[in-house]
Amino acid sequence: MPSCPVIFKKVDQNVIRVMAGLVSALGIAFITAPQLSILILLLYDFLVRVVGYEKISPLFYLAKFISKLLKLKKDEIDAGPKEFALKIGFLFVLISFIMFLSDETTAAVLVVAILTICALLEAGFNYCIGCKMYMILKKLRKFF
Repeated sequence: MPSCPVIFKKVDQNVIRVMAGLVSALGIAFITAPQLSILILLLYDFLVRVVGYEKISPLFYLAKFISKLLKLKKDEIDAGPKEFALKIGFLFVLISFIMFLSDETTAAVLVVAILTICALLEAGFNYCIGCKMYMILKKLRKFF
């Protein structure tokens, strides 16, 4: 990931990775036993973070607590790509929520499975697919 600032806002990468681990756990729970309550929690959490109210996000609060408990060092990075990835994640949760309400449970599980794979890659390997998409789109933007 390039180190130059994109939006001049920083986020703690370790907190984001812990949060991705929590999203992964919820995703696995939903895949194993699809429940509307899991989607509601994910939808609420992603929505409040997308609109900038991460302080009322249960996953953000829990991730900060876990990060402090594990004594993870603060690792600040540019927020631009991570915020783009967050918005993509929100869309995935919203789509799965709508599908679940439409009795398309299999499709909802599939969408959550894709989200879970992306979250696992972020949590376990520090590989952010949404961030990669962001950088590709920034490069493609030069041509339009």
